[in-house]
Amino acid sequence: MPAKLKAAAKPKTVAKKISVKPKAVAKPKAKAKSATKKGAAYLTKEQVKARKALEKQVKNIARDINKAEREAKKALRSTETRYKNMLGQLKADRKKLEKRLKALKVQGAGAFDELKGGIEGAYKELSEAVVKAYGHFR
Repeated sequence: MPAKLKAAAKPKTVAKKISVKPKAVAKPKAKAKSATKKGAAYLTKEQVKARKALEKQVKNIARDINKAEREAKKALRSTETRYKNMLGQLKADRKKLEKRLKALKVQGAGAFDELKGGIEGAYKELSEAVVKAYGHFR
């Protein structure tokens, strides 16, 4: 009997059922593509057609950008070649002018006037070429 007393002495509690929802588990990113395909299934025919047209436009503009980049690189190489050639010519002309100026120092008074005119003419031509080159690549 003592066992019955013990059981009777316990207060009765009403147990409520509590439903616990399991937490949503994040799906891997690899399945995102299938969700996109499912989303596309809900588009109307007009929307699908418009989406395809936009995709085509984006593809075309990407192609045009790549083409412009190739053309710009080609133009840059061409300009660099012209620049190097022009600069090389100007440097060669400068050396000739410096050589003529050295000859002027060595020459006597009689040859001075004759050489001076030639050097001044060469200087004028070279300075005009430098100004033109500078303006061209500015």
